[in-house]
Amino acid sequence: MDQQTETAMPATQRDGNPQGSRLHVRRFRGGTTKLAERHWVRGDMYATAFLNALSVVFPRGESFMIEALHPWKDRTEGQLREDISNFIAQEAAHSREHVGFNKGIIDAGYDIEALDRAIRQFVSFFSGCSEVTKLGATMCIEHLTAIVAAEMLKNREHLEGTDLELRKLWLWHAVEEVEHKAVAFDVWMFATREWSGARRWLTRSALLLAVSLSFFINRTRGQVELLQQDGLSKPNGWWQCIRHGFAKGAIGRNVMGPWIEFFRPGFHPHQIDDSELLIRGENMLAAIKLVTEGAAGDVVRTAPATQDRLAINA
Repeated sequence: MDQQTETAMPATQRDGNPQGSRLHVRRFRGGTTKLAERHWVRGDMYATAFLNALSVVFPRGESFMIEALHPWKDRTEGQLREDISNFIAQEAAHSREHVGFNKGIIDAGYDIEALDRAIRQFVSFFSGCSEVTKLGATMCIEHLTAIVAAEMLKNREHLEGTDLELRKLWLWHAVEEVEHKAVAFDVWMFATREWSGARRWLTRSALLLAVSLSFFINRTRGQVELLQQDGLSKPNGWWQCIRHGFAKGAIGRNVMGPWIEFFRPGFHPHQIDDSELLIRGENMLAAIKLVTEGAAGDVVRTAPATQDRLAINA
């Protein structure tokens, strides 16, 4: 592998980047933090546990990523510097909204201390690491969150049957995760611009393996912890998480392809074209707004089933 295999170019100059690199900091404020029901994802305890386990770690995880990118803001310029600023603004908003959502999880009767402790330990592990290592970990976390977010936008059944206000939160978050998926990658490429192509590829591949293993183990443990509070035994909880997470059409199985893409020499996140998914996500958010607020500011009075069809089929 030569130096040309892993080049550090701004995202706007890369081939295979139909999305461009401009980010949009959307004004978003969630509604009530109260969950419609304990198993708010169409009554499915396993789907609910998966999303709840993700939400619990978002505030601390996103604060870690903000801190990892912040030192590079004044070391870059042009579009990349603007992207870092918008990335930080987006992630700060995500953290804020999931703090509120997590209060809803607690109010629904769940104890989330064990899940919060796991993310605290993850962040603490990197506390003594170099800026480049923290940036590399962020790059890998962003790849994982982006491919999960893209899957949620692509296959709408993952959020089908949920309360529209809650669905709006998760769709908004998914859109922005997909939109800024290349920022940490581009900053890491900038930070390692003096490295050889082989060193870059080996380092980022090793980092993704380590971060993915931690993500899988800790997020599954989190799901099992919540399922135990729903009455499942620990062995059954692990089995059900694996079975539901990697069944045909499930998120775990569907993201394996884009996860593997990261290990390809010369990979860049924008080589996975999610431009249509961003449009779809924006359309679904607009449809939800139409249903919940009304085109002229009045509440649209439609049956719940009709509301669901409007939001899902946007």
